[in-house]
Amino acid sequence: MITEVIVASTVGVLLLILFLVKFFNNNRHSSSANDKNASKFNESANEFENENQQENILTEEKCNQSQEGNGFEGGKKKYGKPKSGKVKLISDTFTHPLLVTSLKGHAGDVTSFDLSSNGKYLISTATDRSIFLWTIKDVGSKSVKSIRANVEFDSARLIKFSPDNRSFITCLENGNCIRVFKFKKNEDGSFSKIEQVMDDFPKTHSADIINIGIDSAGNYAMTADAGTRFDILNLKGDQLSSVDTGTMCNSGAAVSPCGRFVAAFGFTPDVKVWEVSFDRAKEFKGVKRVFDLKGHKAGVLSLAFSADSSRVATLSKDSTWKLWKTDVEYARGQDPVLVCTGAVKDKLDAAHIAVSPDGRTVAIAVENNVTLYNGITQEEDQKIAAIFSSEVRHIMFSLNGKYLICCGDRQVKVFNNPTGYKSQISDYTAQLKTCNKNAERRLTEQLEEAKKALKELS
Repeated sequence: MITEVIVASTVGVLLLILFLVKFFNNNRHSSSANDKNASKFNESANEFENENQQENILTEEKCNQSQEGNGFEGGKKKYGKPKSGKVKLISDTFTHPLLVTSLKGHAGDVTSFDLSSNGKYLISTATDRSIFLWTIKDVGSKSVKSIRANVEFDSARLIKFSPDNRSFITCLENGNCIRVFKFKKNEDGSFSKIEQVMDDFPKTHSADIINIGIDSAGNYAMTADAGTRFDILNLKGDQLSSVDTGTMCNSGAAVSPCGRFVAAFGFTPDVKVWEVSFDRAKEFKGVKRVFDLKGHKAGVLSLAFSADSSRVATLSKDSTWKLWKTDVEYARGQDPVLVCTGAVKDKLDAAHIAVSPDGRTVAIAVENNVTLYNGITQEEDQKIAAIFSSEVRHIMFSLNGKYLICCGDRQVKVFNNPTGYKSQISDYTAQLKTCNKNAERRLTEQLEEAKKALKELS
């Protein structure tokens, strides 16, 4: 019995020893194989990394080459909104011989501005909720005085002065409705504060409002949306009329400086003009279609009235701009007269047009460039390139025609307008060839004054 136990124990020990020996041998071979596999893996990984780095370098080079052919330079976009606020904007270092001043103060992108009817003030609004009132009667001075206000719980994307320059209206970005503000004055008559006047106007548009305006008599406000509507409102916000423009899709609308007309334009090639009527007691009578501006071959992108409403400048996707004479007796069936047509070299998808107060000079903004045209000869005279990192959002001439004003990035920039004097010289020279003796002396004096002003500016 004892012998059997001893034998069984011996056999068990031997089996355990054989198992352990086999285990250690397998483990050693496995470790060696793993080392070899790891070595092969590391070599493959290194090869892959090197190939990937080379591929990335080639891809980056191809990307930069492609970008340079599409408005990029060195892999950085030359035009468009910077991705980071730390990136220095083109407008921060921009210089040009015609630049008079840059109005700085907004921390967000300037979306709109307007000029007071007396030419002394400019008001601007931006995406940072700020509104600035600038005193520009001495725009050429080193510093331009300003006061600031904020839009509560929203920002304003559009802005317009009231005719008496004591208040203004804005279109709210999120609210998509009108808010009214007024100015408070100091004892010396200067403005001291901007404050909201009343509750926001009722929201009447389902599509985004793209243009606003006020007539010169203060009888009504106009709001136009991106659909096919514009509304006529009294200055309390009550809707007086709603008009379907029939443009398929509005690009914009504008109230004439005289306040009689509203012009709407969009997908169709024609500009449609309505007359807004009030009686002597300032009671609203109605809105009536009076004439069209026909001649473009594609949709109209932008429109501007001259200061006396006698001229209208239009800009179309067909890469042409046109200047029209609109002070006609339309009630007797007279049609507007096409004065001239000019060509635009740039491809037009989105652009803005402005016409000088005398109707002789046209300015067109495409992307971040502005070009000045002689409205008498239709020739391109000045191109001011790469003003902003983003697109030019709005352009206007000053009321005296001496300056061209535009906004973009976080600034409003003011430029001299030598093209205005050149246009006057072209016009007076042409008139002298056909005028009588009574007009000759007056035209000669005006011609010499224009030449002198251009020389001083140069």
